[in-house]
Formats: sequence, structure tokens, C-alpha cells
Amino acid sequence: MSNPQSASDVVARRVQELRKRQGLTAKALAERCRTMGAPGMTASVIANIESGRPDVNGRRRRQVTLEEWLILAQALHVAPIHLLVPVEDEQTRYELTPETPQPTHGLHRESAGWVRAWIRGDAPLTFTNERIYRSEVPADEWKSYRQKEIERLEVNKVLAAIVDQGYKITPPERPEASEREGGESNG
Repeated sequence: MSNPQSASDVVARRVQELRKRQGLTAKALAERCRTMGAPGMTASVIANIESGRPDVNGRRRRQVTLEEWLILAQALHVAPIHLLVPVEDEQTRYELTPETPQPTHGLHRESAGWVRAWIRGDAPLTFTNERIYRSEVPADEWKSYRQKEIERLEVNKVLAAIVDQGYKITPPERPEASEREGGESNG
């Protein structure tokens, strides 16, 4: 994608795609939203969300609010994350900030797949303090994460024992940072 899209652009595009795929008009989607307790989500509001009301430079003037994102996901019967992060290309770079970030910060340099994992709480982004990231979770999730780490360590012990017996094991490849960033280098 040559022009990275903002989070609001992605949500708007996905809302329009899903609305059309489900055979809904903007008016019918607005009616779903109204029944779910969001009477302010009129057909006109949905049209403005989908178009973004671009300015003279083509930039979106109309951002999607958090509340709109959540009600639209519910009305379209999808998880909110699937409106927020592109689903068709895991390597697409994801633009969260309007400006190019510093070389050591920003979601601008992460692939859609890594942003999705971050939003789900599965993995921190590049340059994230992992200790803080892992500490701000519900206790049950922390236990689950720790259990997975223990299991991973146990598997590694078994693999080490197998290697010690003379068998060759080729570990799966992990994506390098440049692959996580959509194939571009930081330098």
C-alpha cells in the first residue's frame, strides 16, 4: 500500500466493505445501530464515516470515534479488531499516528499482523517495554501467559535432550524486525 491509511481510514473502508457484503444500505445499518442503543448513528453519519469528508489535500477530516467503532462492529457482527486492523494483508504497514515517527518509536513501522497481536494483548510492539506490557494484564491472563512460557521452556528442554542424543532439529524461522515492518529497513 503506497499511501498508508489512518486507523479511521481502515475502519471506514472495512465498514463499507462489510455493509455492502451483508447487503445493507447505510440506512439499514443505521437502523441496526439505533436498535442497539445508538440513535445518533444515522445514515448520514455512516456515509460521513465511510467517506471521511476529505479536505483539499485528501486527508480525512472526519475521524471515527471509539464509540462509533464499537457500535459499528457490533452492528456488523464482527470483532472490533477486524474493523480496526486490515485482515487481507498481514504485512501491510499500519499507520496510527499522522506523522512519521522517530526511528525508534511508533506503530507506523509495524505490520498489520503485529498490530493485531498487540491489540489482542498477545505480543508487544517493537520498542515496547515488555516488562510493563506484560504486567498490565488481568491475573488470569498473566497465569495463562506464564503457563505457556513454562510449557515452552519444557519443550525446549525436551528438544535439547533430543539434540544431545545426536538428532538434528531445525527450529521454525521467526520474522526479523524488517519483515515485521513490512519489509522496509529502519535506516
